Amino acid sequence: MRPFNRNPTRTITENVNGTPVSYDVPDTTPVVRLPFNLDATLRKLLFAFAVLMTAGAIVWGTVAIGSMLALLAPPWAAYLVAGVFDAGWAACLIAEWILRHDSTRARVPVFAGLAMLAISMTAIIVHGVRSHAVLVGVIGALVSAAAKGVWAIGMHTIRIKLDRKYEAYLRTRQQQAGTRLALALGQRDELLTDDKTARLKLALEAQRGTPETVVDQIVDPARSTPVQAPDQAVNQVEAAPETAAVQTVQASAGRPIQPEDQVDLLVTLLRKGEHITKSRAAEILGVPESTAYRRLTKATSVANQYN
Repeated sequence: MRPFNRNPTRTITENVNGTPVSYDVPDTTPVVRLPFNLDATLRKLLFAFAVLMTAGAIVWGTVAIGSMLALLAPPWAAYLVAGVFDAGWAACLIAEWILRHDSTRARVPVFAGLAMLAISMTAIIVHGVRSHAVLVGVIGALVSAAAKGVWAIGMHTIRIKLDRKYEAYLRTRQQQAGTRLALALGQRDELLTDDKTARLKLALEAQRGTPETVVDQIVDPARSTPVQAPDQAVNQVEAAPETAAVQTVQASAGRPIQPEDQVDLLVTLLRKGEHITKSRAAEILGVPESTAYRRLTKATSVANQYN
């Protein structure tokens, strides 16, 4: 069995007669410990008490308001809705924490939380009046007020009042970060929309196309139709030059044409802004329309991805 109290050790690697060896020796390095931080401990206790008081206030408010609402609604619905009253101002506390360094934007959750707290306290007092226990209703309402007060004190201890220029600087950086995020999300939505639109168009064209064929049929440049100018002699007839698209596909000397070459060609044409249909792709690549459709679908996806 391994002992529970083991002395710390450290490993030493040395070269003994040309052979590297490693062995452990007692580690006598003093352990540096941070001094006890009383302020941090008290701050944690303060917010722990605030969380416990908030939980108690939510429970009491839910029970009090829920029992009153249960007179007109099923119990499960009454207590579920009753929890909204105190949960509302508790949620505003979270927003106030997030905006603790921005006093201008923090005013909205502060005032909204106070308004929701007032509504919750009023509902609890009304429940006490209806139950002929006004004192109980007032004390129950003060529980929520006490929890809100402890939170306000805790926020006051951690809130740092920034100068106007630094507060404006922080707000500007936050707006810039939000703008970049919004633009990125917008660009993503645009790419997804373009991809879906292209796939929809290709699918509609495929419904009117020929049955799918597996074998590719590449145009043989040796069978090209000769072209002769009006003032050119018969013995000077030259073969018609291939289109730039076909030449690009067949430019790989000594290597058979691969489907990836055809996809790269279509990607190049799409990035130039050309509108390519299934029939046009079949004409460019010299393959059946079913095969051209597969190549064009992949090329459209690649072009939209790196657009």
